[in-house]
Amino acid sequence: MVNTESNIKFSIKVLFAEDVFGEFSKFNGVVEVDRKNFEGTANFEIDISSISTNYDFDYKDLIRGEMFFDIKNFKKATLQTKDFLINRDNTAQAFAELKIKGIGEDLKIPLDYRLVNENRTEAKGTFIFKRTNFGIGSGIWSNTWILKDDVKVDVNIVLKKFK
Repeated sequence: MVNTESNIKFSIKVLFAEDVFGEFSKFNGVVEVDRKNFEGTANFEIDISSISTNYDFDYKDLIRGEMFFDIKNFKKATLQTKDFLINRDNTAQAFAELKIKGIGEDLKIPLDYRLVNENRTEAKGTFIFKRTNFGIGSGIWSNTWILKDDVKVDVNIVLKKFK
């Protein structure tokens, strides 16, 4: 189960301006690991309305509106693993479907993890997806010349064992 020590942050390059930096403050998930067979599953749900960015002062309504996340119609994004491989060198690969605005795309997410103790594990990873594949930035914002297409996502997940 994810706790408040975890975070999901993202960035998008912008031509001739400050890059977009943001994060989602509300999300939850469950990770199940079979240590014996070095496999597992992970499923997360992200509350899109919990988004905050360095552009919120000027573009808060635009970012939450139909042209970008369309929060009225798509409140949640999900990440569900299809395969989750754990390596002996404290790395893992999640083969997952990311779904935003009802559109799904398969991703490979490399992770590094650290077993802190029997009840706590920390996992970190970075992956990139194309915002236009999910309709994030429609109309004039679908052009990727100024607001670039690659969204870099950094995850830092602290997992605590269910009792």
